[in-house]
Amino acid sequence: MDRDQRSRQQKSKGGSFSRNQTKRSLSSRVGLQKQGMPRPQRTPPPTPNPNNRPRRQPSSQARQRPVQPQLNPQKAGYTPGAPRRQRRVTQAELLRRRNRRRALGVLGVLATLALGAILSVNLLFKATAFRVETFDHTTPADTGIYTEDDIIAALGIETGTNLFGFSTTEKTVQLQSQFPYLDNVAVGVQLPGTVVIQVQPATERFACAYVGGWVVLSDSLKILRVDGAQPEGLTVLACSLPADFNPIAGQFVSPQSYNSLLEGELATAETSQQTASDVLMQLLEDLEAEGLQDGATQIDVTDLSQIQFTYQDRIQVLVGNSNRMDYKVRLAAVAILDPDKGLSASDKGTLDVSYQQTDGEIQGYFAPEEPEPTPTPEPEEGTEEGDGEGDSSTDTTVQEE
Repeated sequence: MDRDQRSRQQKSKGGSFSRNQTKRSLSSRVGLQKQGMPRPQRTPPPTPNPNNRPRRQPSSQARQRPVQPQLNPQKAGYTPGAPRRQRRVTQAELLRRRNRRRALGVLGVLATLALGAILSVNLLFKATAFRVETFDHTTPADTGIYTEDDIIAALGIETGTNLFGFSTTEKTVQLQSQFPYLDNVAVGVQLPGTVVIQVQPATERFACAYVGGWVVLSDSLKILRVDGAQPEGLTVLACSLPADFNPIAGQFVSPQSYNSLLEGELATAETSQQTASDVLMQLLEDLEAEGLQDGATQIDVTDLSQIQFTYQDRIQVLVGNSNRMDYKVRLAAVAILDPDKGLSASDKGTLDVSYQQTDGEIQGYFAPEEPEPTPTPEPEEGTEEGDGEGDSSTDTTVQEE
């Protein structure tokens, strides 16, 4: 070791660069303690001199202690004692609180709306006017044999009644049963305070026989009246009625469906949907479209496989089933109404348009009604020989001539 190195070591040990540092063992540096060896005692810090006080650090650099929330003893739930430590709120609890607040807000809005609706219904929307009109909203309405005042009075709704305090459906059924010569009735409301009654007068169209007599029906098969004898000037409707049929004016007739071709067999999807009422309404529409409805004197839908109608009591038209019924009625209309291509106005018989060929074509066949033979008069008693001689002489005279 040279001289310069020794001088540097001596200066570092005893010179101005040396510091009094407490030597720490390996065990104190790594946090270990050997068994059987006493711990080195730490020397207490020197007592501060009151004359030599250290400078206070700025408040920004001072260590801040957590401020404990002060409990108000005047509030509910106050318990004297040390302040409790605040619990840490989790994210799930925050989400539950948010959902709870949102649900309470929605309930509050709904409650406000319900309260407003109740107040508006009870305080507003009072019936102040009544209007009777047709179904195409035209006035004055055709009320048939009734008057508008009778219909309004039968409603039983007084002025000032809440528009939502009665059932329009019940009022409609009430008017239909009370006024049978109204074929169709509909009761409604129009805000803010008008009760609207739509009507359509009924027309006597059919006469249907039942066990106790005859019933007069409208176009929609509504019972208008009951009669013991057959009414004149109406189309005779032959249909299958229930066994316990009890006619009441204002009710509707629903003919029973019967198909002789499907008896004992399973009905298909098409035939199961066809009822006697549907077939009858379709037939009436086709007859009206071809101009045969006014001349139809009888319609028979008793058997849905043998539908038929009679025109002017002289031509019986056999339609068969309801397949392609519009084409069958059109073919019958051409044969009946066209004198150049069809029948004359004096022909009587049966027109069959129910036959369908294998290629799908339908042809009509007319069978004229055969005249009944003139009955032969019976000879008088006691004149057989004279009558025989007279006959022979007459034949001879005719032959000569």
